[in-house]
Amino acid sequence: MKQLSYSLLIICTLLYGVHSFAQEIIADKGSYGIDTKHKIIVWHQKDLDSIVSINKKITTIKFNKNFKLKEASNQLSYTEGVSVTNGEDYVLYISKIPLIHITIDTSTINSDSKIPGYFTYFNNNEYLESVIGVRQRGNLSLGFPKKSFDLEFWTDGVSKEKKDVKFKGMRSDDDWILDGMYNEPLRLRSHIATNLWTKIHKPYYAEKEPKAKSGFEVKYVEVFKNNEYFGIYQFSESVDRKQLKLKKNVGKIINGKLYKANSYDGGPDFSKSPAKFNNIFPHWNGWKTEYPFINYTSDFENLSQFTGLVVNGTDEAFSKNIEKEVHITNAIDYYLLVNVLRATDNLGKNYYLGKYDKDEPYFFTPWDLDGVLGVIQDGKRERITDNVLGNGLFNRLLEVNPNNYKAKVKARWIALRTTAFSNEDLLSRIDKVYAKFTEEKVYEREQLVWKNKLNEETNKEHYNYLKLFLEDRLLFLDTYFKTL
Repeated sequence: MKQLSYSLLIICTLLYGVHSFAQEIIADKGSYGIDTKHKIIVWHQKDLDSIVSINKKITTIKFNKNFKLKEASNQLSYTEGVSVTNGEDYVLYISKIPLIHITIDTSTINSDSKIPGYFTYFNNNEYLESVIGVRQRGNLSLGFPKKSFDLEFWTDGVSKEKKDVKFKGMRSDDDWILDGMYNEPLRLRSHIATNLWTKIHKPYYAEKEPKAKSGFEVKYVEVFKNNEYFGIYQFSESVDRKQLKLKKNVGKIINGKLYKANSYDGGPDFSKSPAKFNNIFPHWNGWKTEYPFINYTSDFENLSQFTGLVVNGTDEAFSKNIEKEVHITNAIDYYLLVNVLRATDNLGKNYYLGKYDKDEPYFFTPWDLDGVLGVIQDGKRERITDNVLGNGLFNRLLEVNPNNYKAKVKARWIALRTTAFSNEDLLSRIDKVYAKFTEEKVYEREQLVWKNKLNEETNKEHYNYLKLFLEDRLLFLDTYFKTL
């Protein structure tokens, strides 16, 4: 009987990701990070209550060294930093959020090409380590002290051969993004906005492609760079042909297509459509070819036709042909999303335009939803709630009103206001993240290492500003859309 009880204890401790020996707990490899600069330890542990109940008198936790608790084991908590010492005093934060380490040569990293690095990931009992290629990502964000990164998983640092890796709840792929969210003081706007899109919109061709996504998955992680705590990040998939399940080209026959709204050159906001294009370049009129790029050539002919119809077509031609060029249900959902978020940077840039198959209409996929809900892309507040965002396409759809477009917009707005766009649903999304980050001291450790001008106000003040902005925005949009 004693042998059985001992066996059960061993099984339980292994399940909880630690090993117990008397009064000492040994943390699993990759589950923690020790920041000697800021004197903090972050330890990922998802089932703390079970550990404490099994180990009644914890005095020491072994990370790379033994750290003694200054108080009794019942002080281990997600909601309080714990004082520990190994001769030097540290604060131990216990986190439910996955933990990532990246190791890179900071003297050679840039935004142009990937350099070799090393990566570990720990989430409950999910552990992964790999060689990676890393580069800094972004435009405006390159000037932020908290950098964002593009990651590419490699088999080794010499051949740099790509390899796919999978994280729970996300796809298998070689390309991943770590977004520092430095321009957003509450570190929640992008996360909520991205999930909101996948909540309200599914690909119109989902019956043909049940694994197709309308956007991309995101999850929160905590990051150590070169053993220094770098705070909370958004870990995300990329938008590409595989994610959207676009039809592959067959030889030189092009089926599915994907373009990125890459710059404010007139194409993505449908304000300009030059008659000429050159397929030997990946860029045209603010667009960037993402797929396919066959023998280093693009295919802008059909995209030129679409933008030309919007910019230069007669009202009669526009009304007759626009639904052949763009999927109206998708366009309405994207238009409403941009307006409920007041995403000022996502109508002339920061989205993808896809085509599932040849002779199919284009559709929108949002990207970089950070300058939303009362802040713009540099993180500054812009408390404008009483305007309607649009561009050449969306404005003309309202003006020409093909096939009762305005009635469809109104009906979709009313429907969404009872579900995903309701005050209750939207505010509960905000409250859930804000409460977690507050109670579990995520904000505390984030602001310990990133004291910047965006955090001059208290978290509570930022939170109240966000709530008031959203409430006023919804009130204005209700009046506008219901009177279309």
